[in-house]
Amino acid sequence: MNKPNKIVIIGLDGATWDIIHPMIRKGQLPTFKYLIENGSYGNLNSTIPPLSAPAWTSAFTGVNPGKHNIFDFFTIRNDNYELRNVTSNDRKTPAIWNILDTYGMTSGIFNMPMTYPPEAVNGFMVAGLGTPDTNSNFIYPASLKEELKNYLHGLQFSIDVGTIMGGREDAFLDELYKVTDIQEKAVHYLYNKYQPDLFMAVFDELDRIQHFFWRHMETSHPLHDPKKSQKYKDAIEDYYQHLDIAMKRFLDTLPEDTTVMIVSDHGFGGLHKDFYINKYFYDMDILSLKPKPPLSINTELLRAIKTTLKKLTYKMGVGRWVDRMIPDWLRLKSLTPTVDTGLGSVDWSQTKAYFCSLSGQNVWINLKGRQPEGIIEPGKEYEALRDQIIEKLYTIKDPKTSKNIIQKVYRREEIYTEDLVSNAPDLIIDMAEGYVIQVGLAPEMLMPAMQYKLYRSGCHRQHGIFIAIGKDIKKNHQVQNAEIIDIVPTVLYLLNKQIPTYMDGKVLTDILNKELKGVEYQSIQVKRTSAIQKISEDEEAKIAERLKGLGYMG
Repeated sequence: MNKPNKIVIIGLDGATWDIIHPMIRKGQLPTFKYLIENGSYGNLNSTIPPLSAPAWTSAFTGVNPGKHNIFDFFTIRNDNYELRNVTSNDRKTPAIWNILDTYGMTSGIFNMPMTYPPEAVNGFMVAGLGTPDTNSNFIYPASLKEELKNYLHGLQFSIDVGTIMGGREDAFLDELYKVTDIQEKAVHYLYNKYQPDLFMAVFDELDRIQHFFWRHMETSHPLHDPKKSQKYKDAIEDYYQHLDIAMKRFLDTLPEDTTVMIVSDHGFGGLHKDFYINKYFYDMDILSLKPKPPLSINTELLRAIKTTLKKLTYKMGVGRWVDRMIPDWLRLKSLTPTVDTGLGSVDWSQTKAYFCSLSGQNVWINLKGRQPEGIIEPGKEYEALRDQIIEKLYTIKDPKTSKNIIQKVYRREEIYTEDLVSNAPDLIIDMAEGYVIQVGLAPEMLMPAMQYKLYRSGCHRQHGIFIAIGKDIKKNHQVQNAEIIDIVPTVLYLLNKQIPTYMDGKVLTDILNKELKGVEYQSIQVKRTSAIQKISEDEEAKIAERLKGLGYMG
């Protein structure tokens, strides 16, 4: 191989071939068409579940979640049944930028999820999803924050979902495009000024629009409203075209010998119904509830009132202003734990298993020695309960269609490897297409998919997209069996660097020209850099609130 090129990786959160290929055939995505005709492309198999937190972490570490320790946006606390936010401090495996640091190479990371707090890297890092807000120290080096702020005339790298919460679809779309254009401007500035050896940038608003506007595009969707959808039926495709144009503007500025990859952390598809598994567990005597005291304060009602008031302020267009004006002591924080699992009424002394994370789509066993009021003994009783739950879940059908709503239930050791499996949830559930597990209890087991009393009509799918183009990449070649853990080994190979033996991913040799040298692995020791700071309780609360707004908490 000749002197290694610089590598640029563009992440499109939630991009799917199910939309891209038909649009290419209609002549609507000329940049995507050029890339696949002049490069290698195909499905990119995500993590299980296909969720941004573990998937993007696997994308920049080359290992499965059982090694890097990021299974979800949240993990259980040791002292109660609430969850806490997972951050970059929880990651146990080095990232690609840590490896390149050891070689004296530079990395530029922009808007990558699960990188807050940022690390001190040989280059720069702008943390993405999982960042409290732009007032936090989410950029390294610190001097770059003011530099970017001056260049962009302010900092806003994520959409305020309060607009969609208030039912203001037009305002939501306006802000979506505004944030995307700011992200594009930042990408141009950062890359062209600093020219890192590896540049990774994520555009994440595609995920947001697909969650809420899928039903307008898909005429067969049960929540499709012909009258309302007439206005928004092209919203998702219009946004793909916007990204297509933005990619061309950026790619046109790159040197010809740059190797470019376009990847998504997962695909996307229609979402029809929420499955309230805790309702099912309650009916099966797996989960038990406390009797309600006659004169107790109904905290669930207060939370509902709080959500309704917040939705109303955003509908009136003053939500963001009100959020800034209300002092912390008036925010009813005592009624909203770091992450509200909707399990406040559960009788843990009689509960065997429970569900608490919409994003993670997983089940925790109420295990002795792990949960504070665990009742299930490790060993035979634990295994017997898991077997029982799996057997029961496979029998559940949608009464209106008679179809199974669950595709596969995994024991954690079936999909995660290495010592950190003990930190993973006990069961991970892969729902059939069109269904997702929802937190909390509900009158019925299956109900229309909702968030903030709005229809949420799109959800993640297992297969994302992969495209690579460059002088060492085959042209018009469809790659088979590519996985998200393969990105880092392939990047290291293209940079003429040896691949650590601990990596789970493989080099995608199928996309490379035949004259390239063989793959070399080495037992090298790479340490991940420490994050530049610890996270305060206030930042924890802001992260949780932001993730809730994005739909990861129900």
